[in-house]
Amino acid sequence: MLHSWPSCFLPMHTNPSSVPDSTQGVFLKHNWPGISWALLILVLSSITPPSFKIPDLFDLFAPDKVAHFGFYAVLVILFLRGFSNMPADTLCFRHAALLSVGTGIVYGGLIELYQGFILSNRVADHVDFLANCIGAFLGWGAVYASRRWLQRR
Repeated sequence: MLHSWPSCFLPMHTNPSSVPDSTQGVFLKHNWPGISWALLILVLSSITPPSFKIPDLFDLFAPDKVAHFGFYAVLVILFLRGFSNMPADTLCFRHAALLSVGTGIVYGGLIELYQGFILSNRVADHVDFLANCIGAFLGWGAVYASRRWLQRR
């Protein structure tokens, strides 16, 4: 039903009951790569990794945590791309950076809770969550830096 869609999918100052059905797919049209990537993260987070010893130099830079940086950076980049391609009069477009980074952070936290409370073969890890957050900000930073670089050219 259209009236159940959050207002960020609709143009500002729009009555949801007056919007044509084609507007329902705007969010999915622009954000299917980010949603697909989020599903991949969910699947990979559900699999028990093979046990191997990671050198404990500094846990935040262990190979596992660097993978978290990368996965969540890509997630934010994909959502930033999707939100930025939405119609300019939508809240998603106007707040693309905040929504993208926020989505990465909240999703990273939910994945850790999922691993800790739903899966019996995984545990929630606060350092993983921190790595997810760093990855989300790295994704935003990469997009911001590339846009600045392109503007200078």
